[in-house]
Amino acid sequence: MKNYLIIILTFILMACKAQSPVYTLGQSPVDKLKNSYVKDTNNVLNKFSGTWIYSQNGQVFTVNLQKAEMVFLINYFVDELLGNYKYSINNNTIVNTILPDFSGKKSRIFGFTIWEGNPNKVTLFFRDPERPRVSCQVDLTYSNQGGIEKLNWELRVTGILPQGVPGKTLNPATDVRVPTNMELIKQ
Repeated sequence: MKNYLIIILTFILMACKAQSPVYTLGQSPVDKLKNSYVKDTNNVLNKFSGTWIYSQNGQVFTVNLQKAEMVFLINYFVDELLGNYKYSINNNTIVNTILPDFSGKKSRIFGFTIWEGNPNKVTLFFRDPERPRVSCQVDLTYSNQGGIEKLNWELRVTGILPQGVPGKTLNPATDVRVPTNMELIKQ
């Protein structure tokens, strides 16, 4: 009987050590262990999920964001925001990446970086399918003013790929086709 208990305890201890660590989103270490999980344990990303709209002077910008759990990155898992967008001026569509059956696989907005000390601000990557040379990031700051949920949107270009990428013909345009600074209202 004693031998059985020792064997069972040994397996339990080995199973505990074999578990991958879980880090809290926003407080995770820079060097994440293989198969670890950066989890939104405080549900910070939930407030960013939903449909957000900016509408002014004939311009309409719609962003759909959703929280995705346990997304596998290079060698670890993370909870992150995924999204797409549509921008039109006077009912003429400039860009539309919103899909009717959004699964997250073709997200043009994605990421999980929470600003240290500010759980109401995240930084995400932003991509325009017709501007593959242009790398952008967007800072989203959440606020709730009198029961109206708002997102402050600040988009910035972080880099431009060189024109001559071997094996690829890239659109030479390097402009940004959506507004860079606006306030969106949750629908």
